[in-house]
Amino acid sequence: MSSFESVATDKARIVTYCSHEMKRKLEKLADLRFRSVSNLIEAVLAEEIARAEANGELPAKDGQGK
Repeated sequence: MSSFESVATDKARIVTYCSHEMKRKLEKLADLRFRSVSNLIEAVLAEEIARAEANGELPAKDGQGK
């Protein structure tokens, strides 16, 4: 079993690539905000989706859940 499989969550998993510099900055920002990198990224994505819904780029709350 890999370490990813042992995490108890019902959330979807997303894998991405970024520069080493971006990763270091994300780790520093997450530390400053007392968050995990994963939680910080989820919060940033949620803000961007809310902005897209507010300006009509995405339909508001499609109700599809997962």
